[in-house]
Amino acid sequence: MGQRMYAALVPPAEVLRSIDETLERMSGRTPPSDPRRLRWSRPGDSHITLVFMAEVDDPDTLIDALTEALAGRPPVAVGLGGAGAFPRPDRAKILWLGVADPAGTLPALARRARSAARSAGARPESGPFRPHVTAARAHDADVTGEIEALSSFGAPMWVARSVTLFASHLPRPGGRKGQGPRHEPVAEIGLEGIPRRSQFRSPNQ
Repeated sequence: MGQRMYAALVPPAEVLRSIDETLERMSGRTPPSDPRRLRWSRPGDSHITLVFMAEVDDPDTLIDALTEALAGRPPVAVGLGGAGAFPRPDRAKILWLGVADPAGTLPALARRARSAARSAGARPESGPFRPHVTAARAHDADVTGEIEALSSFGAPMWVARSVTLFASHLPRPGGRKGQGPRHEPVAEIGLEGIPRRSQFRSPNQ
């Protein structure tokens, strides 16, 4: 069985801190008895997914394909602001923070990442590309109040100079209730003008 993996833009440390502090405050407003059981993102886990792949049989081939497809692309200026929910606020599965893409370059970057994944046989997730940072997960919950509370959230623009490939490890059966996937960085692919590739470990280990 293949690995769950995704390629994403990771905010810099100062933006991650801002997100983590905001989500910690929001989590603190949610009592344990809340029947919606919102699962807030872990500190340091925030990212903007370009492509998700439920099964990757050959991670090394995927890394090579992503490197070839993305290494020539220019760095991307992005920011964060506002909030929303998928599929809708009153029946939410995902509560998200919005992504600002002033130059409109993220969709093309995502298309190249998806094309590279397909060429590597990695079967990328289909559907429209909707850039966001996941704040919390739910099961058909009404998160209208959370969206209103997060409407003023914003983070300064930054320049994303690399794409990180992660392995996503699901919790083991019988693990702690409500525990989400564990995200492990596998490789970092530099965009234009940046060193082409840094591999943190062999993805087949």
